Amino acid sequence: MKDQKLHENLKFIAIFLGVALFWVLGWLFVDTVVPVEQRANFGDKFGFINSLFSGLALAVIIYSIHLQQTELSLQRKELTDTRAEFRDQNFQTTFFNLLKTQQQIPNDIHVIISDLKTYDSYENRSVKGREFFVNSKIEVKRISKALKHPTYLSYEDWTEYDEQYRGPSNDFEEQELFKTRKISYTNKYYGITKVQWKYAQTLQPHEFAGYCFQLFFSRFQYAIGHYFRHLHHILLFLEECEKTKMEKQSEPQKKEVKKEFQRYADFVQAQMATPELFLLFYNLLFFNKLKKEIVKYNILENLYVEDLLDPKHKEIVGINLKSTQDLT
Repeated sequence: MKDQKLHENLKFIAIFLGVALFWVLGWLFVDTVVPVEQRANFGDKFGFINSLFSGLALAVIIYSIHLQQTELSLQRKELTDTRAEFRDQNFQTTFFNLLKTQQQIPNDIHVIISDLKTYDSYENRSVKGREFFVNSKIEVKRISKALKHPTYLSYEDWTEYDEQYRGPSNDFEEQELFKTRKISYTNKYYGITKVQWKYAQTLQPHEFAGYCFQLFFSRFQYAIGHYFRHLHHILLFLEECEKTKMEKQSEPQKKEVKKEFQRYADFVQAQMATPELFLLFYNLLFFNKLKKEIVKYNILENLYVEDLLDPKHKEIVGINLKSTQDLT
């Protein structure tokens, strides 16, 4: 901008010097060539010079107006660039604050998970932070196993009478009793009724997987509901800002904007461990709101088929998961 302004000033100086030089040369010509007695008549012939200078003065005024318009145009462009830079800075501040909050949410999780310890006793385990996501796969599998059992098993407390008349007499019987009672305890812990168990038998594999997650989510909604809602909010924020920035952009510029926001989405994905991606995948079976943004930004890129409950589930949400075999 400074170079352009200097160039405009030099043009004005050149015009002024040109006019001055023309005037001096004219004066010298009249003074040396034209006889004294003819100078009056000669001067009358060049009376138009007054008009010339008046025209030059008008030209200078017009040129000054042009310079002012150019200056204002540059100022407007600079203001537009400043506003765009401010929007980018404001976006980045908001985005990374949201990302920081998302990272903190799992650290604040604290739940109690209950399961049988032996066939006649149970234990409550305190699970905190990201350990919850590690346990989530175990728990969803636990629900799946209970729903797939050939019969519905209702849980009852083990009494002294049961121990005396139904107690196991050897290790094999003890193991079998533990397995069946573990399934019945799962039904009790997750509130699975016989009606729900029968309903699960009618479901297709992908529907069954979604139903397992639904039961899990119903139990721990207080712990992970905010996690998924906040993740959805971040991805919606990215998508809306991307659309806004793409307005009035050329096709090459739109491609660059798309790459830019994909890099931001990669930040979201980078902080998610495999157990979180696992839970997110099955969350899509139950809550479909997230699917559009998850697919668009390829958030599940680092989840492998082998991480699922069943490899068949890879086809159910329109997401092409990779296999660990592809790495070899």
